[in-house]
Amino acid sequence: ELLPLVDYWKDRFLRFQDLFQEIEGDILGSFRRLEEESRLEIISSAATHGFLPLLGREESIRLQLAVGASEHRRLFGRAPKGCWAPECAYRPGGLWDPIPGVSKSATRPGLEEFLSEAGFRFFFIDTHMAEAGEALGWSGDVPHGTERFDASFQGETRTGDREASRSAYQAYHVGDPTVGKGLVAYVREPKASMQVWSRQQGYPGDGSYLEFHKIRWPSGLKYWSVTGSGVDLGGKEAYDPQKARRRASDHATHFSGFLGHIQRREGVGPSGVAMAPFDTELFGHWWFEGVDFLRELFTRLPFREGVIPVTASEHLDSFPPQVAIEPIEGSWGANGDFSMWLNPSTRWTWERLWPLEDMFWESAPRAMETEETRTILAHAAR
Repeated sequence: ELLPLVDYWKDRFLRFQDLFQEIEGDILGSFRRLEEESRLEIISSAATHGFLPLLGREESIRLQLAVGASEHRRLFGRAPKGCWAPECAYRPGGLWDPIPGVSKSATRPGLEEFLSEAGFRFFFIDTHMAEAGEALGWSGDVPHGTERFDASFQGETRTGDREASRSAYQAYHVGDPTVGKGLVAYVREPKASMQVWSRQQGYPGDGSYLEFHKIRWPSGLKYWSVTGSGVDLGGKEAYDPQKARRRASDHATHFSGFLGHIQRREGVGPSGVAMAPFDTELFGHWWFEGVDFLRELFTRLPFREGVIPVTASEHLDSFPPQVAIEPIEGSWGANGDFSMWLNPSTRWTWERLWPLEDMFWESAPRAMETEETRTILAHAAR
């Protein structure tokens, strides 16, 4: 029963090989052409995915963002307008002392100042950071380091007094909007995000889809379906690609309707926006059929009244924000805070990293004096 799947994988890889040769191996150039055709918008991030709120030096934050922006210009021929802050993490200005007695307590600017300084117009925050409510959907007992794809949804986000809560369906100014064009934050929409993201409550856990965790050794290929959420790996059934494709099509139909339902229920007007961000590895990796889902979804949206795909820059140009906020500290990780990256198991790394940051930046001016030491400094920076 697994033999047909051998041919399935062979045909798939040969198609990919043909496509790769057709674009002459230039994957980035292919994306660049799609952006030039206004099919998508490519934004930037920090150079090495540095967790910006916990970096000990302002220079380190500036370098992460400056390199991210400059590499984007080099690769895509234009300056990025948006930034994905690693792990959707943000901290406002104020007292910074994450490990009292170890970190150097200081009053520091909020991350919006560094993002604006690097030339970005917008970035993204999680729902609870705008609403100052509970963290979106990550179970409090998720082990540190657990993939967010495996996290579970706890239900509705608590908003408290509706008059005091802030809508997840609009963009906000962060910081002083009178400085330049101001920095804008888009807020993650909780319901649509979880529908696509969660293996427990969302589409990826459907029994028809390819099981990620069961792998044939030594080929590394996968021949089994999810089958069911409580099914042991030994009980997984053979994967049926056609059945899975049909299921992805069903889910795309449901999701387009789900967006329309949100638009009507929440009373989202023409200026409203539902921003649903995902790690790219969800599509095709964690959720193998996720790429099929995206293709099917975008064939359905033109027929869904009131739901229009839009890039962040297009939305920002058409509907400049009218409200300024100061988000609370947070991320899209477990518990909505920084605890996935600073906890008893990882504390020792920060105790080493902060002194190393200080040593690097204190040594940098002298290291710039000769070509030999500049080379060493460049290696150290990387």
